[in-house]
Amino acid sequence: MKIPKISIVTPSYNQGKFIEQTIQSVLSQNYTNLECVIIDGGSSDQSLKIIGKYQKKLKHFESKKDRGQSHAINKGFAKTNGEIMAWINSDDILKPGTLRLVASIFANFPEIEWISSLPSTITADGQQVYLAQPPLYSRSMIRRGLYTRKMLGFIMQEGTFWRRSLWEKAGGKLEEVPYTMDMKLWQKFAKHTSLYLVESCLASYRLNPERKNNDSHQNYYLEMGDTWPPIISHLLKFTWRQVAKLAHHLRLVPKIYFDQNTLKWKFRRNLFEVESFELLGDTQPG
Repeated sequence: MKIPKISIVTPSYNQGKFIEQTIQSVLSQNYTNLECVIIDGGSSDQSLKIIGKYQKKLKHFESKKDRGQSHAINKGFAKTNGEIMAWINSDDILKPGTLRLVASIFANFPEIEWISSLPSTITADGQQVYLAQPPLYSRSMIRRGLYTRKMLGFIMQEGTFWRRSLWEKAGGKLEEVPYTMDMKLWQKFAKHTSLYLVESCLASYRLNPERKNNDSHQNYYLEMGDTWPPIISHLLKFTWRQVAKLAHHLRLVPKIYFDQNTLKWKFRRNLFEVESFELLGDTQPG
């Protein structure tokens, strides 16, 4: 089985303190069939010097003023042709082994078009401080835009991967909005397919004090038109967490997970259908 090409885009702007860790977290995967693109918005800090150290390993790099994060990501993906796609911001990181696992999932299961993993948070100095319980994903609630921290919990973009065919069905670009480009993309994806959970930590979101959405996500909620009263939000979030716990306990939720009894990765489609799969080896690029 040949390994699929994975395209990773990183939008960058004045994150020189963290971007080398982001780049290394991707390149150190040693994934054979990888294309990395960095689109910088004209950084004035040490970012360009750092990126320059890795430029020979990048498919494309540019640094010029753009219209913002969504525009940068769209430009980046236009330079790629990988079967599997994702973007990672210039202060977040991928976990070791992520790309091999992601590629194995998509290569083994054609029906899976879109995956996400356990939300994980690290501090500015890299200490992991949060790992979420396994979430429960509902297509209808994704379409309604209810997956925010205020409601059902975020679908964490840095740990989410999808097929290019799904990206094209959803329009082939992000909406150019300041904050909610990820949720608006998930809403489009959910019109076509379900989101599958990988019960593992594939990436981590960094608590960066200089991040643009560091205002308790209020701008994110305003852009989504989220006007739910706090009491309703708290009740819904609490109730949904209990529903998720019960659904996972009863094995009602499709998911990809590592079985510690058999030491194998498995895909559980439903209560009665569970399939083991092997990780892709070091084969030639497809």
